[in-house]
Amino acid sequence: PLLESFGNAKTVRNDNSSRFGKFVEIFLEDGLICGAITSQYLLEKSRVVFQAKTERNYHIFYEMLAGLPSQQRQRYCLQGAETYYYLNQGGNCEIPGKDDAEDFRRLLNTMEVLNFSVDEQNSIFRILSSVLHLGNVYFEKYETDCQEVATVVSATEIRTVAELLQVSPEGLQKAITFKVTETQREKIFTPLTVESAVDARDAIAKTLYSLLFSWLTDRINKLVYPRQEALSIAILDIYGFEDLNFNSFEQLCINYANEYMQFFFNRIVFQEEQEEYLREQIEWKEIPFSDNQPCIDLISQKPYGILRILDDQSCFPQATDHTFLQKCHYHHGTNPLYTKPKMPLPEFTIKHYAGKVTYQVHKFLDKNYDQVRQDVLDLFISSRTKVVANLFFGHAQVMARQRSLIRRSSTRTRRYKAPTVAARFQQSLLELVEKMERCNPFFVRCIKPNNKKEPGLFEADVVRTQLRYSGILETIRIRKEGFPIRIPFLVFIDRYRCLVDMWSNVIPNGSNCVEMLRSLCPVNPSMYYVGVTKLFLKEQLYQALESKRARAHHLAALTLQRYARTFFIKRRFRSLRRKIILLQSRARGYLARQRYRRMRHTLIKFRSLVHIYVNRRRYLKVSEVGTVTSQGAQGTCCHLLHVQWWVRTATAPSPLFPHPDGRAVASRCAAAAREVNAGCVVLVPPPALQPDPQLTLPLDINDYPMAKYVRGHFQVRCAPRPGSGELFPTGRQLLGEDLAVPVQILRFMGDPGLGGPQETLFGNYIVQKGLSVPGLRDELLAQAANQVWRNTNVNNEERGWLLLATCLSAFPPSAAFDKYLLKFVSDYAFAGYKPVCQRKLMQAMAHSQLGTAAARTFPPSLLEWTANRQQASMALDLHCFNGVCSTVQGHGAGQACAHPHCLAVGRGLAEGWRGWTVAMKAGAQWAELAGHDYVLDLVSDLE
Repeated sequence: PLLESFGNAKTVRNDNSSRFGKFVEIFLEDGLICGAITSQYLLEKSRVVFQAKTERNYHIFYEMLAGLPSQQRQRYCLQGAETYYYLNQGGNCEIPGKDDAEDFRRLLNTMEVLNFSVDEQNSIFRILSSVLHLGNVYFEKYETDCQEVATVVSATEIRTVAELLQVSPEGLQKAITFKVTETQREKIFTPLTVESAVDARDAIAKTLYSLLFSWLTDRINKLVYPRQEALSIAILDIYGFEDLNFNSFEQLCINYANEYMQFFFNRIVFQEEQEEYLREQIEWKEIPFSDNQPCIDLISQKPYGILRILDDQSCFPQATDHTFLQKCHYHHGTNPLYTKPKMPLPEFTIKHYAGKVTYQVHKFLDKNYDQVRQDVLDLFISSRTKVVANLFFGHAQVMARQRSLIRRSSTRTRRYKAPTVAARFQQSLLELVEKMERCNPFFVRCIKPNNKKEPGLFEADVVRTQLRYSGILETIRIRKEGFPIRIPFLVFIDRYRCLVDMWSNVIPNGSNCVEMLRSLCPVNPSMYYVGVTKLFLKEQLYQALESKRARAHHLAALTLQRYARTFFIKRRFRSLRRKIILLQSRARGYLARQRYRRMRHTLIKFRSLVHIYVNRRRYLKVSEVGTVTSQGAQGTCCHLLHVQWWVRTATAPSPLFPHPDGRAVASRCAAAAREVNAGCVVLVPPPALQPDPQLTLPLDINDYPMAKYVRGHFQVRCAPRPGSGELFPTGRQLLGEDLAVPVQILRFMGDPGLGGPQETLFGNYIVQKGLSVPGLRDELLAQAANQVWRNTNVNNEERGWLLLATCLSAFPPSAAFDKYLLKFVSDYAFAGYKPVCQRKLMQAMAHSQLGTAAARTFPPSLLEWTANRQQASMALDLHCFNGVCSTVQGHGAGQACAHPHCLAVGRGLAEGWRGWTVAMKAGAQWAELAGHDYVLDLVSDLE
């Protein structure tokens, strides 16, 4: 009843006509129905907005208006059926003998049986009510900028529809009165004419109803779909042949489906029947039958079939129904099955197997294109009604998948063309025929006794005509004269070998089959015929053979049952024995594991005592060395140990970044640095430091989501890591560096072989790319942020944030990107990296406001890597030549002039501190910096 109410309507010839094709597959298991699935073909969406005289819209609208309680009718702002434009065009809203209110109560019971919740039922009625209200939205013309555009006469219906569907009234009104064109920078709203506004309104109504119908079909299929594979019986209820007063695009598709079904019927029943007898060299008299292949070619053959021309015209923006008709006249004007009108009318005639039908081409292109605009999709996806939002979101996903499949199968220069209704219908029809060819089809033809729809009236001429053009008379004649049962020789011998005493290596030929047949039962020669490869039997003879075979199988089954009982008893004994052995092994394993845990716990306690003793000795030794070094070189322990190590390794023969693969550099340098790396940087108690000036997040930080920046500056492609996408810059040609950066970042994050010096050197190789090529800095930061976002691997994510923090130590993002990155860091930073990255970004932004923002000269030092990894601060001792010493906090973005500033202010020098700089002594050499250089570049230079 559910699909009948939503898919059936009153037409000129039928009060309950199915306006969609359906293929119902019923699954059987042990003779019982275990599930079913329904496939639908070409719902007649135009009926939602237009009906001819004496016709009605779909039954559900009238049933809902007649059966809803008054309280719910008020909630949905509903009135009588005659007040709605979408329901009163046919002139009569009632069908004699049909109780719409009772049918609606039956529909509600069906929904309860199918487990539709109350919220889902309310959503269904909201959608249906909104379709009716949309039909009452009227427009009037007004002139603006020398052109006539449409405006809504009354906004009441717009507000009602918006409230029912939980969408924006302004957005809905724009969707039906404006055309939206999106560019890279903005959206352009173009006002529509009255005719275009009516088309936009009707398109939304048809889309709402079509998506609702598809959702109901899928919902029913999910409830009744079989849980496992089983045998099935399929029933196809396809459209009947239609010749109405006004035949449009739907009638062309429906009659094309009938042509194809007739062709399939001819091939199965007539052609294969005759070909079978000819192949088997059985005497057969040819019976002619009408082949409708030329009519199918006229409608669908490539490249100039009528539907093919319609698809081509749908791809041209300037094409019209008139240009489509002219193309059809040009290519098929001489075809005997195609007729042009004598007068210049917008129509053409096709001679089908069942008669001639004239089609009016009005709105052929619009009905064939049938695509939902992106702004309409976005509007209804934002609906607060869950069912509405899910309907349009699922439709958007289907469109995206189709667009992706077409782009994969096409060349790069070919534009994407959305699949048309005709193309989808032809494809679904071919799939239906393929399903039927895999089955054993039986045909049921519906015969109308008269054309007046009156009971008790049988018109012989009408029935005879239907029997003739449906091919039933020829089928009866062929079956009557032939042999319906055809069994290959090998299959016949294998099937009935058990009933006779024949040798095992019998040759499967006609003579042996006849010998076996005569030994089974006395037969009349007219009951069978021997072909080339098959034995042809009459139905009575076949039934006698099957009866004997069934009795023999029954006796064999009884014997097999006795043996089976013995087999299962032995197998049960073996199974019980295996379970007992398994239980014993599990118990012994449990006791062994308990003993192992006790021994392991004791060993861990002993090893912890040993480690405590060894580590205490090592700490005391390192502390003594650090104190001596600090006294001799006038610097902090951490700082000078770091500098001394790099003085020793500064003469290493391998350059820092000579090779396009950073891992190769890391592998060569790591071996040389492994011995001298030990103890380069050690953690010391935190000294008293002056805090950084108070930095606060910008007030408009929430206006800069990372997704907005990515959409405007990058294109997303498939990535090697599931759940993310590779980002490639838009607006310029991709370089080799653009393709290598994502791979190197992924390698840094996910390579388990990287560790210690290799990790630091490979990370510095990536940072050096940003220092060398300023245009890659924002890309490098964005790629790192992309790889850590929603990364399910904790180790990979932590490495990614370490790389991002280190990059921020070396160079700042651009002014166009800094707030987006700060917003991303503030929302998604891993563990303790949030304050670290926030501080670096806000300091860089503060320097940018003062006009001092610049990148560093060298990648970060080992000291900075350690500080970022520990999420700790660095302490630097500043020594003046007059003997004054002060400890300040160091960071990668600290310039030479900034560190003396802290010391000058501390000594009371409010003015005149500019011009200070920093020099570093390494052995007997001095290294000096300009005021705008970075202090830690001294250490990196020595490294």
